[in-house]
Parts: sequence; C-alpha cells; structure tokens
Amino acid sequence: MRIVISACVPEEADRIADTLLSEHLVGSVNIIPEVRTKVWWKGEMLTQKEALLIMRTREEHIWKLERRLIELNSYEIPEVAAIEMKEWNNKYAKWLFEVTEPPK
Repeated sequence: MRIVISACVPEEADRIADTLLSEHLVGSVNIIPEVRTKVWWKGEMLTQKEALLIMRTREEHIWKLERRLIELNSYEIPEVAAIEMKEWNNKYAKWLFEVTEPPK
C-alpha cells in the first residue's frame, strides 16, 4: 500500500480527485485546499498557492496513477511522490483493496 502526494492549482483539485476515484486508482483523497509553496522555477523564486492531494492506493497502481496525475495536472512538471506504508489497520487495508479493484 502506498500514500501518494501531489500538488496542483487549487481549481484542479476536485476534478483530479474525482477522476482518480472514478477510475479506482485511489481509495481516498485528502484535499488540503490552500497551501503556500515557495519554489525555484525557471530562475525565479516564486510563492504560489496550491492544493495538496494526499491519496491512498495499492502498490500495483503506482505507475498508472503517476501517469494519470501527470496527464490531469496542468503543471509542466508535476510532483508525484509515493511513500510506502509498512503497516495499515487491517480493516482499512481490506477496504482500500476493495475500492481500488478495477470494475469488471
């Protein structure tokens, strides 16, 4: 199981989350609607508002999820970071596997 973190412009957060959920690539998405990000971009230090997405998925969805996040995000180089989770609550893990099962 993995937790995947990504950021997007705030106006894209719901659309990205809804798409990934409807495609069963994630079981849940936390949207932190407004974080302030400081970043070096094309020779400038910028401060911008972003939405932070924290998603849960199964290991085998990671590469497809990464590709979809890149397709759905308007950033030129979107961040996609996956964190491996060693322990999960058994009931939560069972639920996550059920809801991320591709539809038949």
